[in-house]
Amino acid sequence: MKAMCRVGLVMALALTVGAAPAWAQKVTGKPVTVTGRVVDNVCIWPAGLKGESHRECAIGCDKAGVRMALLDEKANVLYTIMADAPFKDPNAPLREHFERMVTVKGTLYTAPGGQKILAVQEVKTAAAAQPCAAKQPCAAKKNPCAAKNPCGAKK
Repeated sequence: MKAMCRVGLVMALALTVGAAPAWAQKVTGKPVTVTGRVVDNVCIWPAGLKGESHRECAIGCDKAGVRMALLDEKANVLYTIMADAPFKDPNAPLREHFERMVTVKGTLYTAPGGQKILAVQEVKTAAAAQPCAAKQPCAAKKNPCAAKNPCGAKK
């Protein structure tokens, strides 16, 4: 009986040692720039809640520890967000952008099963969300078209 236990233990150890390289494989990511909406997974999937009207709820979900995600609505891809280093809050660079369109620079990893994981390095408000940013009509101190300019009334 003891011999059977020893054989079983040796086989279990051999399998563990043999499988260890598969667990320890280094995953390499690739640098990417992605534009999408910062969403919280708890509300978008079961209830379809997103957008500016859902912003306060997303802030509450963040306070409760819910990890945000980046939804590329054009490509229909959801990116799980992670920090770019250990022991960092993954939501921190996204907090001021919850439920808004952003452009994120980071490193993209593809996990088993095809899950897209984005290590965030830089976040900016998406240019599409700022219709006046490309032309800069609001930048001039004296803007003769301010009355006609949609940027004139907005902050």
